Amino acid sequence: MPSFRQHIVLFISVVLISACGTTNPISKKFTEQDKKIFDLIGRLKKNPADEEAKKSLPELYNSAVELRKDITVPNNNSAQSADRLLAQAHEWEVMKQMYDAIVSTPAAQKLISDPWDPSSEIQQAYTNAAEAYYQQALLALDANTRTGAQQAYDYFAKADKIIPGYKDVKSRMAEAKSRSLVKVLVNPVNYYNNAFGYWGFQNDWMQDQLVRDLNFRAYRDVKFYTDWQLRNEGVTPDKIVDLNYTNIYIGQVYTNYNTYNRSAQVKTGETKSDPPKPIYETVTATVYVTTRYLQSNANLQCRIYDIKTDKNSMYQNFPNTYTWKVETATYKGDSRALTPEDWVKINNSGFNNSPGRYDIADRLLHDSYNLLISRINSSVSF
Repeated sequence: MPSFRQHIVLFISVVLISACGTTNPISKKFTEQDKKIFDLIGRLKKNPADEEAKKSLPELYNSAVELRKDITVPNNNSAQSADRLLAQAHEWEVMKQMYDAIVSTPAAQKLISDPWDPSSEIQQAYTNAAEAYYQQALLALDANTRTGAQQAYDYFAKADKIIPGYKDVKSRMAEAKSRSLVKVLVNPVNYYNNAFGYWGFQNDWMQDQLVRDLNFRAYRDVKFYTDWQLRNEGVTPDKIVDLNYTNIYIGQVYTNYNTYNRSAQVKTGETKSDPPKPIYETVTATVYVTTRYLQSNANLQCRIYDIKTDKNSMYQNFPNTYTWKVETATYKGDSRALTPEDWVKINNSGFNNSPGRYDIADRLLHDSYNLLISRINSSVSF
C-alpha cells in the first residue's frame, strides 16, 4: 500500500502534469511578465541564436523568481492560512512550469544554468494547507453544534480534495455529516381513523413515497426516515412530519333522467320551377338521457414541526374533489333530427363502467399527495 508521502507526491505530480496539458489552468495565474518569459523561451526553442531573447530572458526570469519567493504565509492552522497556502502553491506552480520549459530548452538553460524547481515547496504548501483545514475542522467539530458539524464537513472535504485520504479525513467526514444532519421522521399516514386496507388499498405507499421523494431532492444536511428506518438505525429525530386525512368521502352513484325534443329542417326535394327551389320537411325526435354521477372528496392535513420547540415549518390542508359522470341516451323519432352531441350520448358505451371504491380512493390520495409534495418542494425549509 502506498505511503502517505507517496500519496502526496502522486497528487502533486498529477497537479503539475495537468498544468502542462492543453487546458493548462495554471496559465490563468500568468502575469504579463510570465507570458513574456514563456514567449522568449519559445523563441529560443525555435532559434537558439535569437539575441533579443537571450538578452531579455535572464533578467525577466530572475524578477519572476524573486516575486514568487517573497510570498509568505503566516505559520498557523487557520482557514485563512490554508486559503493563502493554496494561492501560494498555485503561484509556485507557475514557476514549476517555467522550470520545465527552461530545462527542456537547451538555449534557455545555457542562460539560466540553475533554474528554481519549486516542487518540494509546492508539496509542502499543499501538506500545510491540508493540515490547516483539518485542524479547523476539528475545532468546528468540537463545538458540538449542527452548524459546527456542517463547517467541519466542509473543512474536511477541502483537506481531502487537496490530499485525497489525508489522515483519517474520510471517517471524520462521515462523522461530521452524521452530526450535521437534520433527521426528519415521516410518520405513517392516518387514513381518516381507518386502516389503509379499509379503503381497499393493497399497501400503504404514501409514507414510503414521501421519504423517497424528499431524500431524492437532496436537501443539504437533511435526511428523511420512516418510523421503522429510524428504529433500525437507532436515530433520534429532530423534526416530524404528520400526515392525517381528516376526511375521505367516497360518494355513491346517483342517476338522473332527462327528456328533450329535437327538430330539424331536412331537404326532401326541389320544385319544378326554373330555377328550382329546395323543398324542406320538418323532422322531429325525442331524446331520453340517463345521467349517472358520483362525487367524492378528501382532505390531507400535513404538519411539519420541530420536536424541541414544537414550532411548525408547515401546517396546511390539501383538499381535492373527484367527480365522475357519464351520460347515455336513446331516442324515438327521426334520426335526422339528432345533433352530433346527441349521437355521442347514444353511442356511449361507458354506462356500466363506474369506478370502484379503490379506484376513487386511490385517485383522491394521489391527487392530494401531488399537491402536498409540490408545496413542500416549493416553500418548506428544513
